[in-house]
Amino acid sequence: MLPSTNDTIPSFDRLLVATDFSAASQAACHTAIDTCIALRASLVILHVFQPVKPGSPEAEGESGDRVQAAKAHYDACLGALEAIRRQAVQAGVDCEAILGSGNTISTILDTISAKKINLAIMGTSALHGLERIVFDSTTEAVLRQAPCPVLTVGPRAMGLEKALQSVGPVIFATDFHFITIHAIRFAACFSQLTASPLHCLHVMPRTLEACAQCQVVPSIMSEALQQLAAESGVVFEEPICATTYGSEVSCAVMDYARQQKAKLIVLGVRKASLADSHAPLHIAYRIITEAPCPVLTMAFTSQVDVSVAELRR
Repeated sequence: MLPSTNDTIPSFDRLLVATDFSAASQAACHTAIDTCIALRASLVILHVFQPVKPGSPEAEGESGDRVQAAKAHYDACLGALEAIRRQAVQAGVDCEAILGSGNTISTILDTISAKKINLAIMGTSALHGLERIVFDSTTEAVLRQAPCPVLTVGPRAMGLEKALQSVGPVIFATDFHFITIHAIRFAACFSQLTASPLHCLHVMPRTLEACAQCQVVPSIMSEALQQLAAESGVVFEEPICATTYGSEVSCAVMDYARQQKAKLIVLGVRKASLADSHAPLHIAYRIITEAPCPVLTMAFTSQVDVSVAELRR
């Protein structure tokens, strides 16, 4: 049972976007700026600087040339970071830019904690063929370990302009697992802050669709979704509770999102399952890499680490 107290309402007023200046990161930066505008939040723009790698063209040549190339690389990263910061400021967003160093994952996680970030935003690269089920290792690690929700912008959501300022709904997809249902707080809060309809969605096996005796199941699921929404601790308009059928859960969620022109999909995920040998068919990974809109995930442990302190970071 979820506690129904306003103390559990998460806030989204301090955002972070991590960028490596790739096309995926550029899309994440655009989404971060749009999200800050929609939520009236401040922004931290982080790039983790990596020195020129030995053996790369920039590292070849005389010692003096290598030093000059390294400095040029550093200056280029600093300039690119400053350009993003100026873009955010021009859009009216209060922000700061940080050029970090060291291990990328550790630096991102340390910055999230040090800056008391309550929403991290990252991009994922466009993948093709069988590679579409391979998930970016940095994004995966941050998603699993971050103490706050992570908003990912997948390849199919990259071309969207001002996705989170659209009129579409926020979709909370749930399997009713006692751990992951806690993510409804984040869906409800995003719905409230962006004045968007909230859709609670559950996918049922395709084999049940034609079963006459199972026609009562969708109504039972809808009642459960209504109860779940009521226990979220966030005051919002009554959500639309929907059930759909599909042999592949991720495909069914994405089909529903496309039909509804969703602005955001929210998922609660289990940290243990995310860590399982990079499971290639993990539902969350599939949805993130194929979704037509940004995807917000919150990873929970089996102890459901959703204390008031964490939710209000």
